[in-house]
Amino acid sequence: MSITILAPPASEPVSLAEAKLFLRVDHDAEDDLITMMIVAAREAVEAGAGRALITRRVRESLDIWRRDAVGGALLGQGPVTDVVAVRLLAANGSESVIDPERYRLDGARDRPRLVFETGLPATLRTAGGVEIDYDAGMAASAAELPTALRISVLQVVATLYDTREGAVKLPEGARALMAPFAPPRL
Repeated sequence: MSITILAPPASEPVSLAEAKLFLRVDHDAEDDLITMMIVAAREAVEAGAGRALITRRVRESLDIWRRDAVGGALLGQGPVTDVVAVRLLAANGSESVIDPERYRLDGARDRPRLVFETGLPATLRTAGGVEIDYDAGMAASAAELPTALRISVLQVVATLYDTREGAVKLPEGARALMAPFAPPRL
């Protein structure tokens, strides 16, 4: 399985101005660095919360339909707001688009699955035979995102800014703020 971002989030969960205010930085010399840290912090919070924060379009490539998905495919990012296309790819490069009437999205928020009521379509090649394009994210913009997640992004930015080390643990406060949003573990 691989996931490719087709259309990145339209914005980050916090702006450069918000991050600089949180960090108490009043100069522009490190704007590029802080902007990179905002992206890294968003990615860390998304990994920690198990959710895409701001909506983006992704393409997920699968080799085969997973049996543990109960008749379909477990999707790697969530929450899923829309399934755009499901394609089967053949060894010769041709593709067939599956009619949306054949599948439905189940559990869009927690462990999203694409389910085929009438049985799984046959894959046409063994590696990368299935492509699913979908939109995933909790909110379309930062203003719609829960405040707790925005604060956890700011806390991670502050940790990155203060330590300036490569491998940094998520702050406990950020973990606590993310916990209510994490999908249930099965």
